[in-house]
Amino acid sequence: MKKFLIAMLFLAFINCANAQNLSVSDNIVKEEEQQVQTIESYNNLCEQKVQENWQKSNIKHDDVTIKITFKTLQDGTVEDIEVQTPSKYEQNNQAAIKAIQDAAPFYSIPQELNAQYAEHTMFFPCRRYAQMKTF
Repeated sequence: MKKFLIAMLFLAFINCANAQNLSVSDNIVKEEEQQVQTIESYNNLCEQKVQENWQKSNIKHDDVTIKITFKTLQDGTVEDIEVQTPSKYEQNNQAAIKAIQDAAPFYSIPQELNAQYAEHTMFFPCRRYAQMKTF
C-alpha cells in the first residue's frame, strides 16, 4: 500500500511538472510569434520606404533582379550596403543603392527585438511592370 501511494504521488508530481513545462513552452512560443510579427512589421516598414524611392528611379529595363543586402543599426542608420546580384547597367545598381540611402534613416529597431542591428535583403526588379520584393 505504501509503494502504491508513493507511485501515485510520483505520477501526480510528474503530471504537474509537465503541465508547468507546457505552460512555460506555450509562453515561449507566443513570445517567439510576437517577435516574428515585430520583425516582419519592421521589415515591411523599411521596405515601404525603399520602394517609394525605387519607383521614382529612372532605370533601364533588363532581365535582372538586383539583390542587395544591408544592415540597419539600432538608431535606423544604414550600413554595409552590398550589391549581391547586379544589373548589367551600373545606372540600375546605383539607383537601387540610392533608393536605400534616400530611405534612411529607417525606423529604430523595436526594443523588444533586443538587437544591435537588423539584416535586410531586398530585390529590385529591372523588368518592366515588376514589383520590388523583400525576403
